[in-house]
Amino acid sequence: MVESASGIGLTRRLGEEEYCKDRAQDGAILAVPVRMADRRECSDRKIVSQCRDQARLAYNGVVFEVKKEILDCMPKTPKTKSAFNHNQLHKCPTGIKGFDAITEGGLPKNRTTLFCGNTGTGKTLLGIDFLINGAIHYNEPGIFMSFEETEDELYKDVASLNLDLQGLVSRKKILLEYVLLERRDIQEKGDFNLEGLFIRLEHAIDSIGAKRVVLDSIESLFAGVTDAGILRLEIKRLFRWLKEKQVTAIITGEMGQGSYTRHGLEEYISDCIILLDNRVREQISTRRIRVIKYRGSNHGTNEYPFVIDKGGLSVIPITSAGLDQPGTAKRVSTGIPSLDKMFRGAGYTRGSTVLVSGTAGTGKTSLAAAF
Repeated sequence: MVESASGIGLTRRLGEEEYCKDRAQDGAILAVPVRMADRRECSDRKIVSQCRDQARLAYNGVVFEVKKEILDCMPKTPKTKSAFNHNQLHKCPTGIKGFDAITEGGLPKNRTTLFCGNTGTGKTLLGIDFLINGAIHYNEPGIFMSFEETEDELYKDVASLNLDLQGLVSRKKILLEYVLLERRDIQEKGDFNLEGLFIRLEHAIDSIGAKRVVLDSIESLFAGVTDAGILRLEIKRLFRWLKEKQVTAIITGEMGQGSYTRHGLEEYISDCIILLDNRVREQISTRRIRVIKYRGSNHGTNEYPFVIDKGGLSVIPITSAGLDQPGTAKRVSTGIPSLDKMFRGAGYTRGSTVLVSGTAGTGKTSLAAAF
């Protein structure tokens, strides 16, 4: 059986010596198989090690000893450069513990995200938490526009939590806007549009230089519109206007029958959809969050539990429980000098857990007593 490695002039006969048919070194011994190549050495013609007059070369899963003068005659394998994606989606970190882990960085920056769920799932609180973290940790002022709760009612909602909403409002880091919608304001007409909302929202954004916006909720805004054509156009117009203003926006929505919102249109226009759920099984309540859709980005696809405590909202993904604690070079003696030598004369690693296993009478207890 003969195998040829084209391009380097290497002919290999199994069980025999290796000969080079290279033009410059015809008949000279080129390589002898030393061992099977390690997985890390299996790239085409990768030099494993070199000395004065010979080298070791990994090729086709086998490591060969090669004369250096022959190695110099071999054509070099061009190195490939990994391409960097300049169009990678920019993220806006929420600052919510665990949430940025499952979204791999946060919400899509300068785009609109839909937070949907039934009543009591934490949509409003998540929006407030998003603005507070942005103002405190990322120096990004925010607007919270509510169509259901007044400013005083929002203060009471977070009074039991360690969230300084009122202090941030007084320092003009967050602006609360309550929009009272009367029946005459939401009645469907031929010229229905959102110009009044845009003017008010634009003034609020410009007044504090807002980078984050929360609208709570979209059902209240379009409650009186029944024409699906007008509704879709105005929702698209709202989302496009927010994107043109270069703000990262959250819009909350109520669950509908068979859809993530009551209108069933926002989910197709949103760049990102987050579903909040609060279910009760066997008299135990569990809050869960799931990323339904995220254009242009990877994300966790499972349901993740989350809690609402004094510090606000915290998501508990498995990915956030990683072992990111740095190691240590400190050692602790085993109490047995000869055993220390087996650990390079230093003993066990400090802070580690050591399992001593063996049958009865092998000295497990004595080993532990010596330590």
